[in-house]
Amino acid sequence: MKASLGTLFHLSLETCKARLLGATAQLKVSRPATLGDGIERWDAKALKTLVQKWKNEPSMRENCGLWVPSSGAATRMFGSIKNDASVQERLWNAADDLAFGQAWRRDVAAAHSEPSSVTPEEAAHVLYAGLEGLPKGMVTFHLTAEGQGQTAFEAHLKLWKALDTDHPRAWFTVQEDHKRAVAGHLANSQDAGGVRLTFPIQSPETNTPVMLENGDWLRDDQGEVERRPGGHGALLPLLEEVDAKFLVIRNIDNAPSPDRFEERLLWTKAMLAETHAWELERREMLQALEFGGRMDEVKAWLRKGGMDVSEWSRPVSGKELVALVKRPMRLVGVVRNEGHAGGGPFWVQQQAGLDQGMVRPQIVEAVELNHLPTEGLQGTHFNPVDMVCVLEPSTALEPYVDHTRYLKSPKLLDGQQVHILEHPGLWNGGMSGWLTRFVEIPTTCFQPVKTALDLIQRH
Repeated sequence: MKASLGTLFHLSLETCKARLLGATAQLKVSRPATLGDGIERWDAKALKTLVQKWKNEPSMRENCGLWVPSSGAATRMFGSIKNDASVQERLWNAADDLAFGQAWRRDVAAAHSEPSSVTPEEAAHVLYAGLEGLPKGMVTFHLTAEGQGQTAFEAHLKLWKALDTDHPRAWFTVQEDHKRAVAGHLANSQDAGGVRLTFPIQSPETNTPVMLENGDWLRDDQGEVERRPGGHGALLPLLEEVDAKFLVIRNIDNAPSPDRFEERLLWTKAMLAETHAWELERREMLQALEFGGRMDEVKAWLRKGGMDVSEWSRPVSGKELVALVKRPMRLVGVVRNEGHAGGGPFWVQQQAGLDQGMVRPQIVEAVELNHLPTEGLQGTHFNPVDMVCVLEPSTALEPYVDHTRYLKSPKLLDGQQVHILEHPGLWNGGMSGWLTRFVEIPTTCFQPVKTALDLIQRH
């Protein structure tokens, strides 16, 4: 989708300045989503039934795809090793527990004539230098049973191939300057063999301007306003270009490790099977509406997806119900919150868009909760960004965005404090109008790697 001026994705300087200098709309959180109140739990029998459906019904494996936001740079994940002595020491001491540890030791030996006397700081500088220009997905996350290194890209693709989908396809969003390196890396990987790969690139039109502390724009040597990527919400237009109807979305750093491979494969099959069943129910609802019947059943089905039309202060027409039923859908896996840093599932009153005033199930960023009273808002679950989406080809997704949920991010750029506007998050405000269901998945299915220290002892 081309981002035209005035849309969510291509904002004028005046609009950006008003948002950066003005007050942000305060999120209206009703309550956390909990088991029985927005979050489902499947017992062992239900899980087995869903996995069996995936096995027995080959039609479920058609028109599926994997979509992974993977534009992050490796140096961002390893940023702490530049100046933090404690991180340098911990990482170097744990080199033998790291999947890339032996390669790191070889690089250190090549850079220093006496590697046995190398300090953790010196070793860290060698590691960081080798990561320059490398995307996070090309970092060796795991070791296979055969002792081979496996990057995050490869780990995702190996699991995706194991699903045995019809004509397997995967989309990895990458930066323009990483595309050739990623394509070359996967061209020589067994894990990518047989998968049709696409590397969408975030449009520069979605970048947002950088503001200085005094309210002026940061400008380059030619006097042009400097712009930076506007957060993962700017990737939303790329979803409109995907031609797979059932799309699994995972973060690049949540890459399946060999020791948890089978469990994560099991839950992916179950989530895909349940999403197919949910979409089949949608077809039945649309057929019922076509003949003007079963209105109460349709409304009950919408409540299952977090859309309670009884909140409306007026009667709902059949045409309106059809539009609601046809919305994009997502089944979101959430895990028990065990101290994870990040967002989670909540019931939120919509402040803009098609559902203004309605209380809907939403994923909320941690930063969005910072200025809210904490009493009664302690979430029980954390969102690991593991979800299955249902998209009709060429569906416009911008109508389902809550435009008020943009973020203002302080950054340190070239030694000076600046402020950058971020679009509503991809799975947060960016999907606020989607029919949404949360299901609890095992914590062992969540393997985040936000910093280099998260890789220690991950084989």
